[in-house]
Amino acid sequence: MLQRFRFLIVAWVAISLTGCFEAPLEGPNHGVEGPPWIREGARATIATFEIQRRVVLIGDTGLYLEDDPVLRSLAHWTNGETPSYVVFLGDNVYDEGIQDDDRERGELILRQQIEATKAHQVFVPGNHDWGLSPEGQNPSAITNQQEFALSFANVDFEPRDGCMGPAAVELPSGPGEKALVLVLMDPTKWLYPVLKTACPRQESKAGFLAELSSLLAKHADDWVIAGAHYPVDTGGPHGGLSYGGIADIIVSFYAWRYGGLGNNYEPDYADWLASTTPVLAQHPPLVYAAGHDHSLQILDGKDFSGIQVVSGAGAVERVSTVTHLPESVFAHAAPGFIVLDVGVREGEDVAVLRVVESSESAIFELEITPR
Repeated sequence: MLQRFRFLIVAWVAISLTGCFEAPLEGPNHGVEGPPWIREGARATIATFEIQRRVVLIGDTGLYLEDDPVLRSLAHWTNGETPSYVVFLGDNVYDEGIQDDDRERGELILRQQIEATKAHQVFVPGNHDWGLSPEGQNPSAITNQQEFALSFANVDFEPRDGCMGPAAVELPSGPGEKALVLVLMDPTKWLYPVLKTACPRQESKAGFLAELSSLLAKHADDWVIAGAHYPVDTGGPHGGLSYGGIADIIVSFYAWRYGGLGNNYEPDYADWLASTTPVLAQHPPLVYAAGHDHSLQILDGKDFSGIQVVSGAGAVERVSTVTHLPESVFAHAAPGFIVLDVGVREGEDVAVLRVVESSESAIFELEITPR
């Protein structure tokens, strides 16, 4: 009887919270059972060019799956002759990162991703990597993940030490090749003020923004990929689209327990966007890349980026829902990732995005130019 009473109380709270976190975004779901949504006129044949480097943008890969089709496809796209790099865009270990008392499980999940490709890899933290649980937060979860990742020779982890960053990673380039730079951020503590800091130095929002401005100015003439786990614009649940049915109640209960859903219209998230996008707009990167929503999206970069990428469909079992926004170019809730190829054509620099859905060929391609 007592258990039933507790369940009813929890259910009442969850249902009440569903109203508090009502999904403000409506639109058709472009799910894996149907074709992707592609903006009219966006399909175009990409003229041949010499590919010099490849960067795979993949997020939310933190579930272990035997013979994972997404990781198998990742190997196909990165283990060839083209110099390749992989940016894992957060939520690398579900659900609570690498916990002190369950390191074997967390390290198994991360090891599978690392060993899936011979390419150099950079892991960016996401909210699930921070160790939030119903019992509280383990601030060492993020440093546990960093320690394990850096034990591999071809792996980096940025920003480090539980700090917000930003951190610049300059990818190798050959003679005459345009510099390719990652500018990586982890604003998780900005979005989730309940988090205990793991950063060994004093941080501030103003300091974060000043350093971001400085890095973007320094690399204004380079190809820059600005990356974080969190998207600016998204047609998925973190932009307000319903998960559907009982799932909305479950995630509302999660919000109550963890201090928010990490949706871009929540006050702390919105504050981060309002503070950060004007800084990006001073020297817009070629690409702003994120995960967080479990779908594949390409969107106009507005005034702060050449293009936006949401690539959070790295875990087959966690692909969710997505609709299209006015700024959307491509949207599909299907497992996979997005590839950025950079090179030259007749002496001119070229950058092409390719959407890969667990296959050996791209389902969509788009040539992009810097803002």
